[in-house]
Amino acid sequence: MKKAVMTSIQKTLLHRSGRPARHKIALVVTTLLTVFITYATLTPMATPQGLPGSDKTYHVLAFVALTFPCAVLYPRTLILVFPGAIAFGGLIEIIQPYFGREREMADLYADAVGASIGVGAGLCLRSILKKLM
Repeated sequence: MKKAVMTSIQKTLLHRSGRPARHKIALVVTTLLTVFITYATLTPMATPQGLPGSDKTYHVLAFVALTFPCAVLYPRTLILVFPGAIAFGGLIEIIQPYFGREREMADLYADAVGASIGVGAGLCLRSILKKLM
């Protein structure tokens, strides 16, 4: 039973026969993360930030999470997802002042770094998983 479940998961995630499910998972997760990031970055902050620079860490982590699913599960979309993620970060910075937040170029740089790390880590993991199959 356990082996059958693992084989099913592997097939869904990387095998050709699991492609439609894999693509759907990648796109749904990426869409949900986009909604969450939009909400988190455009909601006025009620409390002051924690440690100095922690805001940049949150930007990096958010954009790692944003690009990682497509890099692992549907890498063909990276031609749109990667530049789209960076443009999304730029759009957020442009409109944040209208939501009581500050515009910072450093946040956009952190978004780009995070998107790059997410793509790199996702492609590495995909390569490792394919070798294990």
